[in-house]
Amino acid sequence: MAGRHVIFGCNGPVGMNLMERLAAAGEEVVGVCRSGKSAAPAGVRIEAGDVRNLQDARRIAKGAKVVYCCIGIPYDTWQDQWPAIVDGLLAAAESAGARLVFADNVYCYGPQQRPLKEDMPLTDYGRKPALRARMVRTMLNAHAQDRAPVVVVRASDFYGPRVTNAALGEIVFGRLLAGKSAQILGKADILHTFAYVPDLGRALVTLANAADDAYGRAWHVPSAPALTQREVVERVASILGVRPKIQTLPAFAVRMVGLVNPILRELYELMYQWQRPFLVDHSDFAARFWSDFTPLDEGLRATAEWYRKRSG
Repeated sequence: MAGRHVIFGCNGPVGMNLMERLAAAGEEVVGVCRSGKSAAPAGVRIEAGDVRNLQDARRIAKGAKVVYCCIGIPYDTWQDQWPAIVDGLLAAAESAGARLVFADNVYCYGPQQRPLKEDMPLTDYGRKPALRARMVRTMLNAHAQDRAPVVVVRASDFYGPRVTNAALGEIVFGRLLAGKSAQILGKADILHTFAYVPDLGRALVTLANAADDAYGRAWHVPSAPALTQREVVERVASILGVRPKIQTLPAFAVRMVGLVNPILRELYELMYQWQRPFLVDHSDFAARFWSDFTPLDEGLRATAEWYRKRSG
C-alpha cells in the first residue's frame, strides 16, 4: 500500500521485522519509540514519541496510510498502560484517516479445551486475558463506529531472531547455548503452537494491503504444526549441538517464585496455556491469503544463528 507506514513499538522483534520488510519493499516507514533511537534499516525514519500522549500520537501519525501496533510492555504494567495505548492508537489512526493493524496475542480467549478460532467469544477470565479482550472490544467498536478501519492479527507464543523474553526465547536458546538446562513452563509433553516472528511480520503487511472486508475482525497468523515442548527443545539442542537438558517450571513453582518475582506473579494466571494442549487454528487466514508458513526447523535454525552471533 503506497503511503506512509507508522510503526508504534518499532524496537521489539516484531517491529524490527516489520520495518525491515516494509523498507525492503520501498515503502515510506516511520518507526516510533519513546527514546527516538533504533537500529533501524536504511531509509526508515525514527521518531521519539509516546502513543499514550494523544498529541504525540496524532502528530506522528499525520499523513499515515497505515498505523501498526507492535508494542510490548512488561506484564506488571499492563493494567495501567494498555488502555491508554489503545486510546492513543485509535486517536492516531482516526486523525490520519489511516488503517490500524494491531499485532495481538491469543490471551483474549482465556482457557479453552479445543483449538483456538477467531470466532470464539472473548473472555472475562483473569486480569490479563480479560484486559486483552476489553482492548479488542474497544478497537472493533471503533471500527464499527467508522472511527478507523481496524484489523487484529493474532499470533501464539512467538520465537525468532531478537526474541529473548518469551517461552521459546532466552530460557531455551540462551540457556542451552550456555550449557545449561532449557527451562519450560508447565508440562513438557503437551502440544503447543509457536509462531515465527517473520511470519507474523508478513501477516501484518498482508492485512495492511488487504481489501476493506478483511477489517473489523481478527485473523490468526499461519504457524507450523504444533509439537510438544520437549520435542521443540530437542530440535533446538540438536541444531546447537548440545545435550537436550530440560528443567520444567510447573504451576506451583511459578506461584511460589511469584511471591517475590512480580513478572512470574503475573504469569501464574496464564499457566493454563502450558498445562493442556494449546493449539491455534489459522484456517481462515490460509483460505483467504496464504498458508506457506516457515517450517519449524528453518525458523529454529535462524533463531539459533542469531543467538550464536549475539553470544560472540
